[in-house]
Amino acid sequence: MFRIIIVISLFFSTNCFSGEFAKEANENPFLNGELNPKYEGEITALGGTVIDHIVVENNNLYKLDLKIKGIKPIWVTSFIKPKGKQIIQKGDRVVFKGYISKSISLDPSGELSSDIKANSLLMAIYVQNQGA
Repeated sequence: MFRIIIVISLFFSTNCFSGEFAKEANENPFLNGELNPKYEGEITALGGTVIDHIVVENNNLYKLDLKIKGIKPIWVTSFIKPKGKQIIQKGDRVVFKGYISKSISLDPSGELSSDIKANSLLMAIYVQNQGA
């Protein structure tokens, strides 16, 4: 179900390529140390070190430490194969490019929000894994 919602969100997002907040989201997509839910559907890229990995309804989620003062680790979901190192593990340096999404929009049951304890995450459509 979670994967279906992700795919539908990717194809039917009204802000997929040049939404109202695109420029702002790419300059600073954060609010209170997390991805700003106001920018849902906007494209941005995040790079950092993977510090956690969980699976929710057969979907991989990675917690990414951006190593930016004042920014909390950000959750990213990706169901595509990464460029570079094919398997993402803790300690890997990874760049994710994708859409900002509200966790409740992806999973109205609330299970995702409960598991990641965050209001927003990045839905990756491109992944470059540089390894550890």
